[in-house]
This record gives sequence, C-alpha cells and structure tokens, in this order.
Amino acid sequence: GLHDLRGVLALRRLLRRLRPDVVHSHSSKAGALARLCRGPWKQAYTPHAVYTLNPTLSPAKRAFYGGIERVLGNSCSDAVIAVSQDEADHLHGLGIARRRIRVVENGVSPPRLLERHAARAALGLPDDAFVVGFVGRFDHQKGVDRLVRIARLLERRHEQRLRVVAIGSGDFDRAAGDEARGLPANLHVVGRVDDARRYFSAFDLLALPSRYEGFPYVCLEAVAAHVPMVATQVAGAAELIAIHHVGLTVPNDDDPAAFAAAVCRLADHPAVFQLMRDRCARAYPHFSADAMVDRTLAVYRDLLQEQAS
Repeated sequence: GLHDLRGVLALRRLLRRLRPDVVHSHSSKAGALARLCRGPWKQAYTPHAVYTLNPTLSPAKRAFYGGIERVLGNSCSDAVIAVSQDEADHLHGLGIARRRIRVVENGVSPPRLLERHAARAALGLPDDAFVVGFVGRFDHQKGVDRLVRIARLLERRHEQRLRVVAIGSGDFDRAAGDEARGLPANLHVVGRVDDARRYFSAFDLLALPSRYEGFPYVCLEAVAAHVPMVATQVAGAAELIAIHHVGLTVPNDDDPAAFAAAVCRLADHPAVFQLMRDRCARAYPHFSADAMVDRTLAVYRDLLQEQAS
C-alpha cells in the first residue's frame, strides 16, 4: 500500500546517501522492500523460512507468494541466502536460478547454562524426571496443539516419570486450540522466561513438532547445550539430524504416535541417548556464530568479486 511505497522511497534515499557495497535484507516484507531499491550495490536476501514452505498454504496462495519470490529472486537479487540445503532446494523449486542461491546455515554463540538442578527448580521440575523441552512461539506453525497430544500420549505410557515443559511467548491455550481442554498433568507450561537458552540444562531432550521451518535456531541452541532432539520432518531440522545424527525425525503430521514413540526410544535407551549427546558436542563447532559470520562474509566477498570482474 501507500505505507510500503513511502518505505521504499525513504529507504532508497538512505541507500543513495550511504552508498553501501552490499545490501543484505532479511525476511519477506523487508526483503521485498529492500530489493526494490535498485542501485550500484549488490543485493543479498535471506528469507529465514520462506513462506511457501508452509504445508497448509492453499495452491492459489502458494502460486502467488511463490511467484513473488521467483520474480524478486531472479530480477532483484544477486544472492538469495538459504539457511539450509532443504530451503535452497525449495527456492530452486520455486524457479529461482540455482546460481543465485547460496547456503549459509544458522549459527549460535555458546550458551551460558544454569546448573541443572537450579534450572529444573526454576521451572518446577523434579531432578529425577526425564524432561522433554519445547522452546518457541506459542502458535500454530510451531505445533503447540501437537505438543499437547504428544504429552498426553507420553503420560499414558510413562505417567510422571517423563515431563514435558513448554517455554515461549504467546497464548498457549489459544495456540493449542481444542487440545487446551484438560492439559495432561505431565505438561508444564512455563510461558516466557528471560534468556530461555540458560534453561536448556534442564532438558534431556528437545521437542520440535513444527509444521514448517527454515532452519530453527532452537535446534542449534540444543546442539550447543548437548541436548538431542526429536523433530518433525521440516527444513533444516531434518537436514541437521540426517547429517549429524543428533536426534530422530518423525513424519510431519498431526498424529502424535510416532513422535511419542521416538521420545520413548531415547528415554528408554540411555546408551543411544548418550551417543546423541556426544554427537551434539562434535557438531556444534560447525554451527557456531563465528562459523555463520565467516560463511556470510564469504558470500559478500564473492558478490564484490563478481562486481569487480
């Protein structure tokens, strides 16, 4: 609308004054507005989970948003940076030229973890339980309704020995929908906490029941804290697990059975669980914040070399 047009004009004036070598925009709206500001600078764009990864989109919406990404990706972008190979393949499937697509996986800094007992006490969790943690926005995309169904099934199998804790922002009951009626006793909804990464020491396992992702930071935060995971087959998480063997993947659907079974498999087999913890420790250096910065700078250098040649 008119507001967006004003935004483009203001941004274009700013860029003409600054005259940067590279403009790197992030996410759909900001990425579209920035890339419409053409100039002598190179344009890099990172969608961070391109919207068309959403499996619930109607064919009409998928075609519409996919068309926008294709046009902007081919006509207004020097580099479209995917955060996983899965997302890169999806972008190419939308019609963006492979030569424009680069992969820069997300990275995280080392966590400052609380001591395990202190973290569990703060979250109201017993020391002797096997704890499955969920960290993320309380919304439909993140699969909050699925998490409740998974917890309910785990309660039937393990009663109170296995606890599920949910940390995040938003309205949990609204995100859970009909599943919010009669939450199982083994599910602890904590809500928002400051610096949630500190509490990963309370977890034995991370749960990622998302419907779609690009490359979820929470998985890398779990790896950095040496916490294995069970995740739905979504972009980034599935790739991470397939390559580094730091957890188990399950079908991306609303049936909780496979997810609960995967959790039980790790809870009931300490040797397998410990092996995955060790693999997290080995995988983390590849996903450090420093490694991500180095890969991003390499993209910038490539773009500037193209400009000079």
